[in-house]
Amino acid sequence: MVKKLDKWCDINWIIFICVTGVVTASLAAAFWESIPLGGKGAVFVAIIMPFHVLEEWKFPGGLHIFYNVLLGPKQKEKQQLDRYPMSRLTDMITNVGLQWIPLVYLFLCFFTDLSNAVALCMMLLSFIEVLVHTGAGIMTWAWLKKDGKKTIYHPGIATSWMMFFPAGIYVAAHLENFTGHDWLWMAILFIIMMLICIPLTETPLKKWVAKQEKGDFAFADAKYYEKYPSFWKK
Repeated sequence: MVKKLDKWCDINWIIFICVTGVVTASLAAAFWESIPLGGKGAVFVAIIMPFHVLEEWKFPGGLHIFYNVLLGPKQKEKQQLDRYPMSRLTDMITNVGLQWIPLVYLFLCFFTDLSNAVALCMMLLSFIEVLVHTGAGIMTWAWLKKDGKKTIYHPGIATSWMMFFPAGIYVAAHLENFTGHDWLWMAILFIIMMLICIPLTETPLKKWVAKQEKGDFAFADAKYYEKYPSFWKK
């Protein structure tokens, strides 16, 4: 069972979210005019996530190194930079959640009065992606400029600025007649999404992954950060 899950967490889940993105884009293109604004924001996120994941994982990949250096144990003997605290399993769940929870919220827009709340939620997520990846880029530039890093590039920053940022601007520009009720529900929806995608899944699973056989759910290499070994090889 563990080996099957490990295989799913390699490339299969990325294919899954890519297919989901293509299907979502196709259906959205056919019914765009009838989709409420919140639903459009959710569509943007569901379509962007595969591109964002591909940048973080594959082209160039290496987000896990930054994450695990920043948030993992500082003592070398306790470090597992290839899978703790971020592993292929925990990040898979986070990213599938960040694609599929917005799709659930999309359907809420058709059957409830939560369209503006969902729109605000998707706008907030989009702008947070930009801020987080830009902040991470500045941090790594500050840490690694002595090793020749000349830009604030960080895996995930390109799709954040080129895709999430315009999506957030689109939603913000089309918001109308939003109320305190919308802000309250935005907060509720956003907190639910974040809790499911990060602490409620990562906290228990990262400990479980660390107990598995060496190599299970581990990233193969440092990808983008291979050129900066001093960052992750102590």
